[in-house]
Amino acid sequence: MTAIAIAIGVVGIMALRRAHRWHHGHYGYGWHGPYGHGCHSRRGWGWSGRHARHRMMLHWLFSRIDASPAQERAIIGELEKLQDRLRAAKAGVHDARGDLAAALRGPVLDDAALGGALGRVDTATGAVRSAVVDALRGVHGVLDDRQRGQIADPAGSRRRRPGGAGLALTADGVS
Repeated sequence: MTAIAIAIGVVGIMALRRAHRWHHGHYGYGWHGPYGHGCHSRRGWGWSGRHARHRMMLHWLFSRIDASPAQERAIIGELEKLQDRLRAAKAGVHDARGDLAAALRGPVLDDAALGGALGRVDTATGAVRSAVVDALRGVHGVLDDRQRGQIADPAGSRRRRPGGAGLALTADGVS
């Protein structure tokens, strides 16, 4: 009888814990998560998951440098073009996997297939490099001198946040 009472008590505690976690959402953000209804579909106010965080960081940056709406549209356009070009380069690298597999499959390393795979990787690397340079040129051309300085100062700083490289918030501002 005591064992049944203990089992019912354990099941009851587990049910209460699950209901409590469900009520508070995942990690305490509330019923609909950290981004409201927008985190469940792209039909919401914004993007889902990682995309919402990227947009939030962009909006933080735009408010930090006091960007005009035209500048915001131009920067987002440059970043979207960069993203498209990076996806195309990634597809080129994925195509190189077949050549690499063919080079490794035989009893002797096939230099021609390996050269083809490395050639595709080199082409993709060059495409990524030119895409990043083009995006930086486009963003640089849109910003004024004050805004460029606000972006360049933290990028050139040697101070790093505890988790790794990048911008860190300090008492003095962004570093």
